[in-house]
Amino acid sequence: MPGQFVMDSQKYEDVCFNEKAGFLDDETSLSNQDQCRLLCKAHLRSIRWQGFKNVVYLLLFVSLWGSFTLIPNPLKWYGRAIVKGTQERHLSFDTITPSERLEWEPCFYDNMRCARLTVPMDYNRPLNASADNPKVHIALVLVPGKHQGTQQASTSPLVLNPGGPGGSGAQFALMAGTMLQKIVGEEQDIIGFDPRGIGATTPRADCFAYPLDGSNNDPSEASSEDYIRGNFHRTMWQTAGRDVGTVNSSTDTLQKLDIRARTMAKLCGEKDAVYRNNSILKYVHTPSVAHDMLSIVDAWDEWRARIGDSDDTEIDELKPREDDGPDQPTTSLDTKGKLVYWGFSYGTLLGATFAAMFPDRVGRVILDGVVDADHYVSPVWRGSIQDADKISTSFSFYCHKAEGACALYRSGDEVSDVEDRFQAVIDRIKENPVTLIHPMSKQPIVITNSHIRMILFSILYNPNVGFSALAWIFDMLSRGDDEILGQIIALPEPEPFCAANLPAELFPNEAQIAIMCSDKRYPFNDSLPELQETFEKMANESSWADVWMTIMIACDAYPVKAVDPPMRWDDHPSHKADPIKTSFPLLFVSNTADPVTPLAAGVKMARKFVDAGLVEQHSMGHCSIAAVSKCSIGKIRAYLREGKVPPHPVKGGKGRELVDGKWTKCDAEQYPFHPYEGDVMAAQSVEAAMEIERMNAMKKVQNVFSKMKAWGQDQPLDLDMIMPRRCGSRS
Repeated sequence: MPGQFVMDSQKYEDVCFNEKAGFLDDETSLSNQDQCRLLCKAHLRSIRWQGFKNVVYLLLFVSLWGSFTLIPNPLKWYGRAIVKGTQERHLSFDTITPSERLEWEPCFYDNMRCARLTVPMDYNRPLNASADNPKVHIALVLVPGKHQGTQQASTSPLVLNPGGPGGSGAQFALMAGTMLQKIVGEEQDIIGFDPRGIGATTPRADCFAYPLDGSNNDPSEASSEDYIRGNFHRTMWQTAGRDVGTVNSSTDTLQKLDIRARTMAKLCGEKDAVYRNNSILKYVHTPSVAHDMLSIVDAWDEWRARIGDSDDTEIDELKPREDDGPDQPTTSLDTKGKLVYWGFSYGTLLGATFAAMFPDRVGRVILDGVVDADHYVSPVWRGSIQDADKISTSFSFYCHKAEGACALYRSGDEVSDVEDRFQAVIDRIKENPVTLIHPMSKQPIVITNSHIRMILFSILYNPNVGFSALAWIFDMLSRGDDEILGQIIALPEPEPFCAANLPAELFPNEAQIAIMCSDKRYPFNDSLPELQETFEKMANESSWADVWMTIMIACDAYPVKAVDPPMRWDDHPSHKADPIKTSFPLLFVSNTADPVTPLAAGVKMARKFVDAGLVEQHSMGHCSIAAVSKCSIGKIRAYLREGKVPPHPVKGGKGRELVDGKWTKCDAEQYPFHPYEGDVMAAQSVEAAMEIERMNAMKKVQNVFSKMKAWGQDQPLDLDMIMPRRCGSRS
């Protein structure tokens, strides 16, 4: 039954610890025993409530930008690192020596390799100009492919960015890399990296962790103790803001949110002043990260040359032919020295920025869940939620269609009955917030309409998975069982502040704010009347304006200015007048209804690049991963492996640009209350079996995304409050 313990707590913890500690047989590893004990405690908490696992996974999902920021539970992969295999390997990037060349070393688990690549913090102050010039050490994870013959590595690795901004590509590669290889080809090397300021890449964009006593006397990197203290302060700050609410939840909420945004901006400004010209906060903007990707490409080529690797086959230059179909390549298939990339959500802006800065270094670039660059660099990102209501209003329709598979459905219901039952729950909580005592921690909880709104908005990122759990939760609430909310909500616990030996990469930071605010074309410093006017305009476009404006207000009065971005604004994809010609056409992928990166953005951005292809996936949710589609997988594979580019999009007439537009469209095999269930054993051919394997792999990648956090985690509803407890993780 739900809530039943799987075994005696202390007995489980002892068994777990003995199992993990059995692999720690050297002196260095023995120092990790405290970490093992901590991990076992965390794991015990995560398995106690087996009956609620799917609900928790629902509330873990989303991705904007890859997610509310794409970062899975770090304890999960950190714990795997400790218990998997006996080969000596790094369990933290802290133990890997940075280098200006790629030096891959065994890490974490299986055949994973890790490196820390040193690049200039400021590309106008190169490393060879002075040893004192500031540096960034980029954390990378390599998921090696299965190579044949004499070839030891892919000509170009597939570089990943899961979104954010602030998402950890290293963790994404660890969690999903082998699954993605099933999709794109098992011979493909895959690299995930933490962009500057994020995760295990140092220095970190952390506004709470001050060196020493917080004075300006010693601008050294913050210590582990500094990070723990800063995380404690961050948790208190977030907890204090949890009940502020969304923009229009009260007459003074907008003012409170703005004051909190300005206070955070002031804190980051003071941290920036500690490091002055060498502050990482000045250099986390997207153009610098794009330049870092070029450094990764160059370092990969140097590494392959150093190990004596070469391609087994020659790749000819391909010329346009009259008999070429629309999907046929017309340029070189060779990707050597060029970027091969798959970016999701914010990662599409990063990829488009790279293509604008280095158009002759594009090998293959897939931009999935497309951000409108024009909107993103504006003070308040309007227009992005224009399709969100299409998803939210479809819940009752799909629930009614699913009948018994939807927990909120009752026999004989019409669609309106489901909608009325759903709305009744909303109205009740809006009128009378739910008060609870957490069943495990005994902490008091108040759940308001704003909290429910934030949860519902996050569900729009993956309705194909989320609607089922949403129906289950609302069914319980409709029956008066409010205690269910207490059983799926996790609250802060003291463990993260007592584990001084945890790697710094497990601690949260302010990278999302720093990147998003640094990328603004003009400073955002609006008065309350101006903010109210912006909100009202947004509310005319979507009923979710209250949630989105609550998130977008975070950059108000942010004082840290990006220093000399390594590209001119006139060349930015949001401003360049003429379409950008790249060495190989880009591939854009958009869902028909995406809550934060609408189809219109995919069409618009694809038309900014010469011959770029566009695939519209007939599904709801954020990024193509939100649904399993054999057609989309096939188009992505053909683009990466064969250089086949779908046709350039042609817009329809005025007012019907999307309705009558012409571009490649793919159906999906998954929709709400209708999960994809692929059975390899039922396949009628080897090729059919391989297709099913690829689709099953995509479903697993989707599950990884479902355990990641969504855009806006610093806002009134901190999504950590509804996730399994984790040690020192938030972003």
